[in-house]
Amino acid sequence: MIWEARLAFILFFFLSWSVVGLFPWVITAIIVRGRGALLALPLALASASVAGVLVPALGQRDFTGFLISLLAALLGGVAGSIGGIAFYRRLQRYADAKPKPAASHTLGSRRPDPPPTSNIKPPPS
Repeated sequence: MIWEARLAFILFFFLSWSVVGLFPWVITAIIVRGRGALLALPLALASASVAGVLVPALGQRDFTGFLISLLAALLGGVAGSIGGIAFYRRLQRYADAKPKPAASHTLGSRRPDPPPTSNIKPPPS
């Protein structure tokens, strides 16, 4: 088999695993109404591909192994989607929290009195 055919074969597998990994991402994006779904997309695709690669790497290289790798990619997509949504929620929790400055800090203390102004007028020009 020439290297172009091998490359096309490998790309077909990654495309299959990525498409299978999209399904759980779409379902989780609908459930959370899109909040954090964009952050979860690359995580879902990457985890689906990694889970799909693990099956042939562990020795299942026949048609049954391909079907098992599709199931593993589905489960990897679920894990990546849930992980991405959880990561977004954690980031959002820190973004929503307002810092409370200390009383000695310039943001938390009382504004200082303005300096006194002088009665000296600038010379006319």
